Amino acid sequence: MKWVDKIKQTKFDFARNGRWFIIAPAVILLVGIILFCCLGFNLGLDFTGGAIATITKTETVTKDYVTAKMDDYNIKYTITEERSTSGSTTFAVRFNATSDTERNNEILQELNEYFGDDYVSGDSIQASTSNEKVMTVFWSVLAACVGLMIYMLFRFKITAGITTLLALAHDVLMICALMAILRIEINTSFIAAILTVIAYSINNSLVVFDRVRTFEKNNTENYTLDQMLNKAISSTLVRSILTVATTLATLLVLTIISLIMHLPTLIQFALPIILGLVAGTYSSMFLIAPMYRQFEGARLVRKQRKQDKVK
Repeated sequence: MKWVDKIKQTKFDFARNGRWFIIAPAVILLVGIILFCCLGFNLGLDFTGGAIATITKTETVTKDYVTAKMDDYNIKYTITEERSTSGSTTFAVRFNATSDTERNNEILQELNEYFGDDYVSGDSIQASTSNEKVMTVFWSVLAACVGLMIYMLFRFKITAGITTLLALAHDVLMICALMAILRIEINTSFIAAILTVIAYSINNSLVVFDRVRTFEKNNTENYTLDQMLNKAISSTLVRSILTVATTLATLLVLTIISLIMHLPTLIQFALPIILGLVAGTYSSMFLIAPMYRQFEGARLVRKQRKQDKVK
């Protein structure tokens, strides 16, 4: 394939042009921080607590009809239209009247009486477990980072480990910033999406550094560090593009089906992964090489100075 050969033979200097590619992530992160400080994340009921009522859609029970009823309570709520595999359509009404579940239960009871047979179910959702979920994710990610550093020390260099952690931080922060910008609702599925993106991000970094290590061991042509980094990126570029393209195609199909079938939970799971895959591919292509160049270059300079002092 001609385009594959052109990519592999690219002369672009990935190692020296990192300062240009940090601009876009920096702008996105800045906007995300500003919106987060002003509006916070769009947290779902899994984190805020509240209640959810399921109401069957009929000729008389339309979205406007349900909206008119919910407006009477003067509370924040969302209504999503969901379609089951059997073909029936329901409205999922999510709301949080107060941190006290008693008021939420009262509203559920009133909705049950108001909609009668069209009222399918109602459940209160406790927010008390949200902190436990967040801490579980935090410790899981921390353990993964520690394990990654230990693995990098044995297989690669400490500078590769630091670079991988920074690339990982970039990918996660980009997801969080974009979620704040796009106002996508964050529920427990977001946690699974984050862990999925972390796995992809680590894998992308390992592939690049494995190629760098190969060039360093078999450097018969006396390549410089910049040349080895550029060759490592260009030789893995096709793999990175094809991997993310096939994964994104699957996720986009899933998202389209979810939109057609009115399945918001799947959309809330797929969109963060899509954003994370794009961010991870971006960092592995344009940020890893310049970061590793800085860290490894500084390490080699310190090593050379120590050798000069010994002499």
